[in-house]
Amino acid sequence: MEFEFSDAVKEVLGSRGLKEDDIKAVIENAEGSNDKITDGEKNIAKKEIGDLTVYAVYSVDGGKAVVQSGYAHKMKILDIVQDTSDAEGWTYAKNGAPVRKGHTNLTYMGATRSGPCMCEPTSGESWFEEYLAASALAAAEGLFEQKRA
Repeated sequence: MEFEFSDAVKEVLGSRGLKEDDIKAVIENAEGSNDKITDGEKNIAKKEIGDLTVYAVYSVDGGKAVVQSGYAHKMKILDIVQDTSDAEGWTYAKNGAPVRKGHTNLTYMGATRSGPCMCEPTSGESWFEEYLAASALAAAEGLFEQKRA
């Protein structure tokens, strides 16, 4: 599979400490296993790489993955604690089920908290949107790390 990263996307990935090869691995895994959510045009896939859950936001144009963004978090995703409503057209490609808005338990450095997510209750899978991972989850991780230090 070919990959397209704009200069702006490369800059965002660099600022988040992410490697293009990690984003490629997430996409290759998703395309090979159909383990992604999709709204018909845009896909969000995730994969645990080391201590991170790495996400790729991308579309597929022919045999080329056009990467729109990438982000990650250190928190380990546990179980879905609540699902509330449909997540506006997102579908889990692996089983065709609608993705819902909800809450999932996360754990990091011995602390477990619930956070808003997109989830598919039948499979038990959850995904965190970019704005949450890049802001709220990153801030919480930083606070836990400072408290531990």
